[in-house]
Amino acid sequence: MIRRVGALAALAAGIGLSVPAAAQAPAATPAFAGMACELHVWALGRPNFVPKSNMMVRYTPPTPEQLADPTSTVNIFTPVKRVEALGDEPLKALFPGAASVTITRHSEVIDMDKTPIKSITTRLTPGTGACYGDLVLANMYAIFPNPNAPYEQYGIGGGLIASAIAGGDRLVMDFWLQQWPAIKGKPQVFRRKNDTPLPHVRPASAEMAAAVKDSADANLAIFAETVAAKRAK
Repeated sequence: MIRRVGALAALAAGIGLSVPAAAQAPAATPAFAGMACELHVWALGRPNFVPKSNMMVRYTPPTPEQLADPTSTVNIFTPVKRVEALGDEPLKALFPGAASVTITRHSEVIDMDKTPIKSITTRLTPGTGACYGDLVLANMYAIFPNPNAPYEQYGIGGGLIASAIAGGDRLVMDFWLQQWPAIKGKPQVFRRKNDTPLPHVRPASAEMAAAVKDSADANLAIFAETVAAKRAK
């Protein structure tokens, strides 16, 4: 019967007729249609951990100048800074059909030594709304397989795509999400690690800050698509 309806629709389209509404497949209702939702965004880390130097790696604490510089490596790749810079639109995409999504980005880090992500089963804030979510950036790192490749600037030497291919650099992000409304009393929980290209631009620069933001938003958009696909099953 489904194949017959599809064939009729194709035939009707070819001769300029319309198929009765009853014969058409109904559109899927967005998961959060018409709801007022709130999303809390967090970074997971070890805020009380102090790295120590060893024979292989020498740890140097960031200087006040580096902490104040938005283009310093410590600020570009700090998870809390990445949480602050995530775009509103890819965040709202986690609640398809919602009438509104109020986004709160938290500056405090969830201490993974005290609160492993697998132990989280309740809301991370006192929020009581029916539509609620916690998004946690569980891990993030960059891969630079060819650090000796010549640096490219935007629009120079082949542009953004050529630059990304030349360096082969990637930004890896691991997102974890819990959402209400609940299913049988338990929130919906999703987790996925993805990576997207990074242009091979000079470290600690405005170009690198812009590139990491774009790559992070692309990672989040992929995660939102993954969540939608899993929810539809």
